[in-house]
Amino acid sequence: MPRAIGTATFVLLFAGAAFAVDPGRAQGTITVDGARINLNYAYAVDHQKNEITNRKDDTRVVLTDKPLPDGTKLDDIDYSFPEGTLGMVVCVTHDDKISHIVIQHAKGMYDGGAFDSDPNYAFKRVRTERGDISGNVSAKRVKTNTMTFSLDVEFDAAIK
Repeated sequence: MPRAIGTATFVLLFAGAAFAVDPGRAQGTITVDGARINLNYAYAVDHQKNEITNRKDDTRVVLTDKPLPDGTKLDDIDYSFPEGTLGMVVCVTHDDKISHIVIQHAKGMYDGGAFDSDPNYAFKRVRTERGDISGNVSAKRVKTNTMTFSLDVEFDAAIK
């Protein structure tokens, strides 16, 4: 029995370490038509409106390739990424589903619109003691009428 407990403890510690990203940081990529965007920074703001339910219980997570300038309004970043900044906005519902995604890439912007639990996107939350939002957001291959993209990003963002 002690050996099983030791093994279970090791597995849990290893699984936690797999998501070990420093607060305010992201680690992963978006690939748009074969071009990779490395995402390094993570930001979040709570109490965002869900366009399907009209409730204000979504969390907007902003993942970027470079740090956002001081004073950037996270509530408004969907259509106003700072000049030269690439990344994405992911809205996470109260029950850990993706409800909206926006990608700013080298050729322009993609807005996936509001949706209810699209199976193309996955979010796996990692609980933290800090009250942040941490986890992994991914999509294997999404084909739109203008591009094909995939993403796999771990992040840890302080909620503002």
